[in-house]
Amino acid sequence: MRAWKEGLTYVHYALLGIMLGLAAGFSPGPLQTLVISHAVRFGWRAGASTAFAPLVSDIVIVALTVGVIGLVPHLVLSVISVVGAAVVTYLAWDTWKAYHVPSQLVQAVGDAGSGLNLRTSGEDQFPGTTLWRAVVVNFFNPHAWLFWAVVGAPMTIRASSGHLVEGIIFVAVFYISLVGSKVLLSILAAHGVKWLGSIFQKWVLRGSAIGLAVVAMVLLVNGVLGLIR
Repeated sequence: MRAWKEGLTYVHYALLGIMLGLAAGFSPGPLQTLVISHAVRFGWRAGASTAFAPLVSDIVIVALTVGVIGLVPHLVLSVISVVGAAVVTYLAWDTWKAYHVPSQLVQAVGDAGSGLNLRTSGEDQFPGTTLWRAVVVNFFNPHAWLFWAVVGAPMTIRASSGHLVEGIIFVAVFYISLVGSKVLLSILAAHGVKWLGSIFQKWVLRGSAIGLAVVAMVLLVNGVLGLIR
C-alpha cells in the first residue's frame, strides 16, 4: 500500500511538471522568439541549441528562489502558494485568449524568415554564441524569476518535504517538457511548416490553458489547506 501511494505521488508531480513545462515551452516570450529566429536563420539545430538555455540560466534562478523561500515559515509558504494560484490563473486566461488571435508562431516565422534563406541542410553552421545569447536573455527574463518565486519553488519544496525524489521528479519533468516543446517549435519553424505550426500552436495553447487552470487549483488547495491547519 505504501509503495502504491508513493507511485501515485510520483505520477502527481510528474503530471504537474508536464503541464507547467509544456505551458512555459509553447507560450510566446523572449526565448521562444530567439528559438524561432535562430531556427529560421541557421537551421533547426541552432533553434534547438537555444532551447537548452533554461538548463543553464535557471540554475541560479532555481537555487536562489528555492533557497530563499525554503527559509520562510510554513504559513508564509501557504500564502505564496495562494498567490501563485492567482498568477497561474491569470496565465491560464491569457493563454486561452491567445488561442483566438493569429498564431504567434506563424507571425514569428514570417518575421524571422523575411529576407533570409532557410536552411534545412548544413544546419550546424550557426554562431557558437547562439546558446549563450539565449542564456543571457532568459536569465534577465522577469517571468522566469516570477514563476520560480511564486509557483516553481513552493511546489518543489512541498514535493521534497515528503521525499526528495518527488521534488527531483517535478523539476526534471518540467525541464524535459519545457526544452522538448521548444525543440519541436524549432523544427516546425526551420522547415517552414506554417499551416501545421498555426493549427498546432493554437491547440497546444488551449491545452496549456486548461493545464494551467488545473495547476492553479492544486496550488490554491495546497495554500488553503496550509492556512487552515
